[in-house]
Amino acid sequence: MNAKKIFAAIGLAAFALAGAFCAENAGGHKKSEISYYSAPVYKVMDSAKAYTVIYGKAGHKMGTITIPKDWAKNKPDTVKRLLVRNCPPKIGPYVTIVKKSGDFLKVMLTIPTNHNDKIWGIANENKVESTDGVESVELEL
Repeated sequence: MNAKKIFAAIGLAAFALAGAFCAENAGGHKKSEISYYSAPVYKVMDSAKAYTVIYGKAGHKMGTITIPKDWAKNKPDTVKRLLVRNCPPKIGPYVTIVKKSGDFLKVMLTIPTNHNDKIWGIANENKVESTDGVESVELEL
């Protein structure tokens, strides 16, 4: 009988200490400075200076963004602002905007990189928005 009481007392003490330890560390998680916004891509129109991406919005609507091709080039002392990645076979193409502390960081296009794929098209140079001086893009979800 005494052994059972001793083990029960040890168990209760360990449980109480564990609860106190957990309560002390509660809320120790840090909120990330990085946030991601993604949308499915329906079409990528290629032009000499930019990609015009047609993407899906809520309510079966579509939006467009124009991304300068210069953002994909490596430049000293700057982060590459455009990353074009090959889309895995069973995943639909998508665009992701990455922000750090609410400010634009980069855009990632996960699309088939083969330009013979049906997602690719050619844009009329006269109708592509100017990308001169563009510093960020936003998805209107």
